[in-house]
Amino acid sequence: MLVVSGEFGANEPLNAFTNAVASSRARVVVFNSPGGNVGSAIRLGRIIRAAGLDTLQLRQLQCASACSLAFLGGVHRVAEPGSIGVHRPSLKPADGMSNEDAEARFQFGTAAIISYVVEMGADPKLMELASSYDKHDIRYLSASEMAELRVTNAAANQSPADALQVSTTPDPASVSAPAPDARQQPESVAVAFVRDLIEHHGDNNDFALAQAQASYAPMVDYHGKLTNLSSIMEDKRSYYQRWPERGYNVRNDSIVVSCANDRCKVSGIFDWIVRSPSTHKQEKGVADFSYEIAIGPYPKIIAERGDVRP
Repeated sequence: MLVVSGEFGANEPLNAFTNAVASSRARVVVFNSPGGNVGSAIRLGRIIRAAGLDTLQLRQLQCASACSLAFLGGVHRVAEPGSIGVHRPSLKPADGMSNEDAEARFQFGTAAIISYVVEMGADPKLMELASSYDKHDIRYLSASEMAELRVTNAAANQSPADALQVSTTPDPASVSAPAPDARQQPESVAVAFVRDLIEHHGDNNDFALAQAQASYAPMVDYHGKLTNLSSIMEDKRSYYQRWPERGYNVRNDSIVVSCANDRCKVSGIFDWIVRSPSTHKQEKGVADFSYEIAIGPYPKIIAERGDVRP
């Protein structure tokens, strides 16, 4: 059993967790966390899912706020009644951010959370419930609510210990994965930002457009031409309407990144497939990408280039 404890920091590197999984060979993750940064919690949830791990939450420990999102990463999810707490996401704009950028950031953040909840197999109505409570009035879920919203996916008549066949008392040999230093190198931030942008082009149109709106600077060197954000959005909207079903996968071993003076360049290769059910057309292939990003509290794309390989 692996215990994840502490708050999730912004742009938090998760190497400590992946190393702990490898060294402990744990198959079940338990949380003792009051929450923290939503983006880091979502990244941890995806790592948990990719590793094929299960999640278990005990009432004597804490898993509230953003921690509930990390919990959803479990392939099999079991929680005691009252052990998972949710509330309305806190998505604060950075100092000096315009109202337009703040609204775009909020829309993107909300869309990204809902997209993740659906991706993990839970009911998006979970976010509707959470939105009724602020962070000072956390709503702890009952067993029936967790089952109905697919926060848990074990049989309702099974206890957590029976469902995952683990002891509800943390094993002395358990490995604790405390929250590491929240600081992260700009290279890691840039790579995570670009990967998230590309792979979430495959979300439904509203989510993908909200992310694009929040990710580009007001003026961008867009495929060799200085282009304003509204024109970029129109280009994206037209493409998404033409190809409603899309899938993208960045090749990890292709990524090259370099950073200097709060600017990062990220390039690499991704595989893509697009479909249009209405026209019965499908295309797929391989493409090169290159982005230049202004790194800050909210990274922004200032240049983009790319070519489809023949």
